[in-house]
Amino acid sequence: MGEEQLHLTAVLGFSGRVPSGLQYLPGGTHIAYPLGASIVIRSLHASAGSHHPKQAFLDPQAEGESSVTCLAVSPDGKYLASGHAAFGQAKAFSYLWDLSKAISHCNNGTPSAGGCLLHSLQQHKGRVQSLAFNCVGSLLLTLGGQDDNDIVVWDVTTGKGICGSPAANDNSHCVRWLNSRSDRFVACGDNHLRVWQVCTSTPKLHPVDANMGSIRRVMQCLSISADDAHAFVGSTTGEVLKFCIDRDDIKPYNEPDSKQPSLKGYSRKRLGKGVPSVTCVINPLTGNTNIIAGAGDGAVQILNPKLEPIPSHRAELTGAITSLSLAPDSKSFYVGTELSQRYSIDISTFTPELRATCHFGPITDVKFPSDCSDIFVTASVQDIRVWNAKQRQELLRIQVPNATCNAIDITPSGATIISAWSDGKIRAFYPESGKLKFMIPDAHTDEVTALTVCASDDDRGSEWRMVSGGKDGQVRVWKVLADTQLMVHSVKEHRGPINSVVCNADGTQVISSSDDGSCIVWDLNKGHRIHALFDQTVFHSALYHPDESQYLTCGANYKIGYWDAYDGTAIRMIEGGEDEITCLDIVQQQTASSPRAVGGPSPENGVGLGVGDDSGEWYASGSADKSVKVWHYDDGIPLQIGWGHSGRINCVTISPDEKCIVSAGQDGGLFIWRRARVD
Repeated sequence: MGEEQLHLTAVLGFSGRVPSGLQYLPGGTHIAYPLGASIVIRSLHASAGSHHPKQAFLDPQAEGESSVTCLAVSPDGKYLASGHAAFGQAKAFSYLWDLSKAISHCNNGTPSAGGCLLHSLQQHKGRVQSLAFNCVGSLLLTLGGQDDNDIVVWDVTTGKGICGSPAANDNSHCVRWLNSRSDRFVACGDNHLRVWQVCTSTPKLHPVDANMGSIRRVMQCLSISADDAHAFVGSTTGEVLKFCIDRDDIKPYNEPDSKQPSLKGYSRKRLGKGVPSVTCVINPLTGNTNIIAGAGDGAVQILNPKLEPIPSHRAELTGAITSLSLAPDSKSFYVGTELSQRYSIDISTFTPELRATCHFGPITDVKFPSDCSDIFVTASVQDIRVWNAKQRQELLRIQVPNATCNAIDITPSGATIISAWSDGKIRAFYPESGKLKFMIPDAHTDEVTALTVCASDDDRGSEWRMVSGGKDGQVRVWKVLADTQLMVHSVKEHRGPINSVVCNADGTQVISSSDDGSCIVWDLNKGHRIHALFDQTVFHSALYHPDESQYLTCGANYKIGYWDAYDGTAIRMIEGGEDEITCLDIVQQQTASSPRAVGGPSPENGVGLGVGDDSGEWYASGSADKSVKVWHYDDGIPLQIGWGHSGRINCVTISPDEKCIVSAGQDGGLFIWRRARVD
């Protein structure tokens, strides 16, 4: 039986730290933005018969997790280019994509936009810092990062380099072509701004430095006015600088230049924490060029031609402004922030509208409440978020500064979210308000890395239990009372960090997996070991089969293990993928009130291994090879596979109604999959 594709229904994610990563596409009906190593093409409006906008994904499927570092769209809308980072001193890739074909995939509802990659360009060392298309879309300009600092001009049609040159003596940060000249561009960086001209027949690059007088600034972004007369530059110290960029054409070496670019002025009122993003907009009433500046403190401010702020046109957003993209009609613009929030601002009213939110760091855990498939909870850096699975919107955000949530679980009644944190604390929150219910300080001497609730306990009663695992290798059992929390057992046989803890159905046992190559089954009542499973690997996850006759494990040896629960011996090991298997989830027994128990199998949910079958017949896995797989338990073969993640998958969970699978990982994206019918 071959592997069928899991149907990707939605992705919630945006790499907000990429400079100018959020881009309006020329037609005005789609946007593009990075997510890890992938680029998302998203429709701005839902199509007929659908409640959600369509998406498509451009993924180079390169070896390693080479995150997107910059993005550019050609003015004619035919091409999209992405720059990526490489490990160490290796050469980084830039990819040239067929944007029109990607938009067609998006409109047709084909998330995996295959066949769109036109060229792979590799020249720069370490990372690609910035890139841009010229005004006719025939040339692509790439700028290397700090370890490279070279400029290369590429032919878009052939994908071959035409010419190149060191960008400057100091680091360069941004490049932009002029709007009406296909042979001239501007580059800025540490204490310099240079206007370049390209001679493709020679071929060579000729720079002219701008005269800055005694001014010294680190310039990190730039935008060029529509008439190509001026360049506006944002600095790390909060000013917007205005340069005249007129220069002579390339002359013989013995003829002096008669025109030189020069600094014309800068804003007197500084913006907080620098200016990481700027763009030009023409005032339709006066025809003057105004500047939209995005600040590091989250402020968006419009400046008039004299670089003075317009008080009525200022907005305060959440996170440093990294992207400003003007709509084709120039009536509104999109804003992307460092905290991965996307806003739309109407220029006339200057009222920001929050369009999308997502995690800005790796996601460490995902959980559904018992018998509820409409809501799920995620854990990440500094926060926990509650999501509506159908509307794909954030409902609640619980923030804990300067800490990472490593694991979460939800009590059977859904009345409490419990969480494990990197500061060694266990925190419990009310899911409706996000307020702190209780906290256990120093729950472990180091980070709390794993956590689970005993599902058999009634948390609405006088007491219930939970189990935690720590980086110190200890497993601890806690009794939660109405007004206090007591540690019942603390056992330490693991010699490495605990990666997962899972209780059985009746709450008498818990299985823990660890980096030390062992999984241990514990008696929760007596606090001693029942079984120990050993292998030459790092165990990432372990869980019970619903009938509790077997244990299921995964680890760094690329294998999924089946173990006998009677004596702890290995039954079989199957190849799980091309890299570490990082997470597992299996459909558990349903309660009498659950949708599946009440409704039973239904024809619309599929047959065989479709939705509605008995629990334990299939399970899901996530891997460091970026794949999500659905497996037949007895046969041990993969039935369906899903691609889309651009980094290691940290967690995968199956909804209680078995209709969808949610996966998340290092790229910060939440992927919602619908299982295809399997006969």
